[in-house]
Amino acid sequence: MIIDLSVPIENEMPFYPEDPQPRLREIKIKDYIVHELLIGTHTGTHVDVPYHFIPEGKRLDQIPLERFMGKAYVTDSVDHAEPAEILLVYTGTSKKWRKGWKMEDGYTTLSLKDAEKIVKKGYKMVGIDSPSVGDTDVHNLLLRNEVLIVENLSQALEKLIGAFVYFQALPLNIVGVDGSPVRAVAIVQGME
Repeated sequence: MIIDLSVPIENEMPFYPEDPQPRLREIKIKDYIVHELLIGTHTGTHVDVPYHFIPEGKRLDQIPLERFMGKAYVTDSVDHAEPAEILLVYTGTSKKWRKGWKMEDGYTTLSLKDAEKIVKKGYKMVGIDSPSVGDTDVHNLLLRNEVLIVENLSQALEKLIGAFVYFQALPLNIVGVDGSPVRAVAIVQGME
């Protein structure tokens, strides 16, 4: 079974303060339709790569696709994390996700102590159902240790707490950037 962990990209969707406001517009041209899409690299469910906070850090196109997938453990507390390649953390913030939600209203993030545990345990990626994994120190610690970050996972993550899944968060093939929207999925069939 495949579970979609991505939030939809649509008009009036939540967006991080100071990021570009997402806009989707249908354009009719002769006998076909095309859409114009205005989004930032951190719109909706997205991945942060080192260049997002580290000027000399790796950019999206410098990271092998294998880094964006692997065996993941889903938890609601970093303290209860099990060994895996990827750690997915459910905070409950995704319950707030809806058209018109202002992220300034508050959301849950990880602490620096949580980030230290993630680095120490050797995860290659951490995902969270919140607009941000944490403050600048949290981002810097994770990204300097090449732990990729997936933010804005959907509320569907709650159903997977305590499970191992195969997780994929494949970015768009954009050259030279700090991140990308992703289609994040959990594959639960055949996982231990």
